[in-house]
Amino acid sequence: MESVHVFMTMDCEPTTATSHPDATGPRDWAHGERAVRGWWKLAQEHGCPVTFFIHPETAVGQAAMWRELEAEGACLGLHMHPWKYSMWKHGGKRYLAHFGGLSAEEQHALLSEAGAIWADAIGHAPLYFRPGTYSANDSMYAVLSSLGYDGGSCSAPGRVLPEMQAIWTGAELDPHRANAVFRQTAGELDFVNVPQSMDMSRLLEGRIGRRMYADLRPDVDWPGQYGAAWSTIATNILAQTMARNPAVGTIGVQTHNHYEYLDPECPQVQRLRAMMAEVRKACDEAGVQRRGSTLADIVQAVRATPRVATPFVVEGAIFESQGKVPTLQS
Repeated sequence: MESVHVFMTMDCEPTTATSHPDATGPRDWAHGERAVRGWWKLAQEHGCPVTFFIHPETAVGQAAMWRELEAEGACLGLHMHPWKYSMWKHGGKRYLAHFGGLSAEEQHALLSEAGAIWADAIGHAPLYFRPGTYSANDSMYAVLSSLGYDGGSCSAPGRVLPEMQAIWTGAELDPHRANAVFRQTAGELDFVNVPQSMDMSRLLEGRIGRRMYADLRPDVDWPGQYGAAWSTIATNILAQTMARNPAVGTIGVQTHNHYEYLDPECPQVQRLRAMMAEVRKACDEAGVQRRGSTLADIVQAVRATPRVATPFVVEGAIFESQGKVPTLQS
């Protein structure tokens, strides 16, 4: 693997005034703007453009800023926590759920309605998507594809948060064309999913049995809370990606719009600087070129790769530790 796309994103939530005091999101729009502009500035220091996933309320409340940043090279997509949108738009009477808790019909109606609001604020329809908390079910990709979305960052491999319908055990680890009926595997849709990058070396357990792998997000103090050093996370993500040797390799960095990214003393700023230094070091030592990319860039790169037919695997002695796996083609 000669190069890797370094992919910096921010989930841009509505203010907690319309959701819940303990929810993700800024106190007010000024707080949110400082976070966005600080993240943009820090990303530029590392040679990366930014992909912003923007909740509908946030698109409306900060429309001028989003249009400005898009003109400067940012990629904009729709972000969606249905329950937050429900509180703001419907008083909690419709869509009061996590995204994976909605039927296909509900997802289609919600995205059509919210997408129109987003488009009116931004000036064009959204083409990219990320569900809040990576909550999803098997209807999601077909719905997004039917609505004309080009791609998204919709999965967190290995994450298990049943209470939020965010279960990604066994999911694809690298960018791929999505599957219309089974979200964990690659498929034939033109919609491209770019998973969040994970260090798959150690499964971690949080509160109430939540399970996840460490990733590159300055939101979480992985070293302090879980004993996972930034150097280990960055090195393992790159090494694991190189071992898989995907057609399109990525290193994803993610955050939210409620941190003071303009303040150099902010803990999240310091974590970001530490992790990005480790990403640079890992790539340099491995001889891998870093390419700062938006989600749109990665979607285009995946679509440019030839489709590869997946052999149909037949059942047999499926638990044997060795031997050839039978397929209809063999």
